[in-house]
Amino acid sequence: MRKTILIALALTACSFVFAETVKISGLYYSLGTTTAQVVKDQTTDKSVYSAYTSVTIPSTVTYNNYTYTVTSIGTSAFESMSNLQTVVLPPTVTTIYTDAFYGCSHLASVNLEEGLTTIGQRAFWGCNLSSITIPSTVTSIGNAAFKSNPTTSVTWLPVTCSIGSDDSAPFYSDNSRITSFTFGDSVQVVPAYLCEKMTLLDTVVLPPSVRSLGIYAFRGCTSLKSINLPVTQKTLPASFLEGCTSLDSIHLPATLTTINSDAFYGCSSLSKVNLDEGLTTIGQRAFWGCNLTHITIPSTVTSIGNAAFKSNPTTSVTWLPATCSISSDLAAPFYSDNSLITSFTFGDSVQVIPAYLCEKMNRLDSVTIPASVTSIGYRAFMYCTALKSFEFPQGITTVATSVLEGCTALEKVVIPSSVTTINQDAFYGCSSLLMIYNYAVTPQTITERTVHNVNKSTCLLYVPIDFLPLYRAKAVWCDFANIIGVATGLYFEEQLVPVSYLKQDSTLHFMEPQTWQVPVAPYIEGFTFVTWRVLAGDLADGIVLQAVYTSDTPTDVAPSEASASPLARKLIRDGNVYILRDDELFTIAGQKVQ
Repeated sequence: MRKTILIALALTACSFVFAETVKISGLYYSLGTTTAQVVKDQTTDKSVYSAYTSVTIPSTVTYNNYTYTVTSIGTSAFESMSNLQTVVLPPTVTTIYTDAFYGCSHLASVNLEEGLTTIGQRAFWGCNLSSITIPSTVTSIGNAAFKSNPTTSVTWLPVTCSIGSDDSAPFYSDNSRITSFTFGDSVQVVPAYLCEKMTLLDTVVLPPSVRSLGIYAFRGCTSLKSINLPVTQKTLPASFLEGCTSLDSIHLPATLTTINSDAFYGCSSLSKVNLDEGLTTIGQRAFWGCNLTHITIPSTVTSIGNAAFKSNPTTSVTWLPATCSISSDLAAPFYSDNSLITSFTFGDSVQVIPAYLCEKMNRLDSVTIPASVTSIGYRAFMYCTALKSFEFPQGITTVATSVLEGCTALEKVVIPSSVTTINQDAFYGCSSLLMIYNYAVTPQTITERTVHNVNKSTCLLYVPIDFLPLYRAKAVWCDFANIIGVATGLYFEEQLVPVSYLKQDSTLHFMEPQTWQVPVAPYIEGFTFVTWRVLAGDLADGIVLQAVYTSDTPTDVAPSEASASPLARKLIRDGNVYILRDDELFTIAGQKVQ
């Protein structure tokens, strides 16, 4: 009998310590050891709570001479109490549990005090709150906590706070009415999804205290015109401002190193954005569908993701990175089936032009490659159908596959002496080529595909004059009907205006004269003028001619010492004849020229 009594007493004590539900002053409480939680109406028909239009919850309650601190509002405590209009909470409440005020459709006023830390999911779903202030002490807000309210303004004070994601974010609505969202001066973290789809929000001011920005934080804020970013921000998260179609400009902090994927995707009004030195990474689709007409990529950028600047009305690009990885083909950063880019400028420190970089820029008519460039990637300028001239810089050793394929307006190509390899399809389909300057002393091995559709009967091939026989004997190169030796040294020169010309049978013929006439060769006693030879130049910039002579009396050309050498060469400079032998210059009289 004693054992049975002791067990009964123990059960009674446990019930009292951990959970006893009592009614005090019209509200039901679950009592703990020292704390009390407001719980749901215990009557079958909820007749007690349903009659209330206003509820004031005290900081403490007393029961059986014990005082309890009210610290929480229990799950579904006032759920669907449609007559409830005002709730006053004490500063002692730290937790509002799931569905606490769910469906209180007339609840227009509730105070959330400092000290509150947790707001459960759907806690205020479907209420009538037009203004909401979240205290600085709140660290957690559950899914859809304030969903389906007619809220127009929010004040957000938490230093850092976890919230639900996507359509479970606390204020998410497909028809948001929020026009004002104010951040407190102590906020350090803007949570992911916080202001997503607030379509009437037009201005956001972030305090200097902010250290971290969440993904999708302002996605779909279609009325947003202005937002500042903290000056210490290093990373812009994915989809941070995606779909903010009214945003026309933004200033990015100088500390920014990374712009993640889709950060400004679909910001169709965004026409001004600064990308400063120090930025290293631009994510995929970061600026897809914006309104950027000019883009400058800083020298510090080392990576650009898929289609980062696709579907912009861009007309000019300035490219400064020494080396930078980009995506390929259709995912290249500026790729478009109807590119508007007419100007693409490379900085003086660029070393590598990535593969695919300028592919299909069909309005780009000229480009200057700086001397710093040592590599140009596969298909870098493929299908640039308006490009007329291209000069590879000295130092390039390989002309990449398809680098100029399909450049149907291309008239001139300059290949420096440093190039040892020209890959397949390099000039495939360049049907308008008039001139190829190839300064390599050893002709590169090429295939027919390399120059497929280049008209070899009309395209002039300029090569070093001393190595002209090698080109005439080299496969494919030898198929060019007009292989012209370009000489070096001190010769008589005459600048002409642009002309068209052909080289046939070692005789220079000028075609379609404009406002110029072929210059009269200077008379030199003892020599007979033979022909003019093209020394350098092109149709666009003018031609430099070399006057070629033969000696009437070879014994009078130079002193015996000079003329005895089979390596002696006649040179004409400023109308005077000289002899070059063993890298030393002599006059006709045999005097050495210093």
